[in-house]
Amino acid sequence: MWVKETPTKVSIWRFMVDQAHQSKGIGRKALAMAIEEIKTTSKLEQIEICYNPQNPVAKDFYSSFGFEEAGLDEDDDDMLAVIKISS
Repeated sequence: MWVKETPTKVSIWRFMVDQAHQSKGIGRKALAMAIEEIKTTSKLEQIEICYNPQNPVAKDFYSSFGFEEAGLDEDDDDMLAVIKISS
């Protein structure tokens, strides 16, 4: 699930794969497809996602798509990571 937060930023609010179906490549394929769809947003400059900063699997997974950590979110709970889209 994602939402256009501003004219230039899309946030992925939820990205989940049931535990029984993890480690099968489903999440990798689904996120790749989602990012490609999001990139069709006109004037897009940034895609962001949040995850638990104590979850190294999530960090490695998202960074493999180009997400770079930007610091904790406004509640200081989750790590905010972004992909900057070059124009």
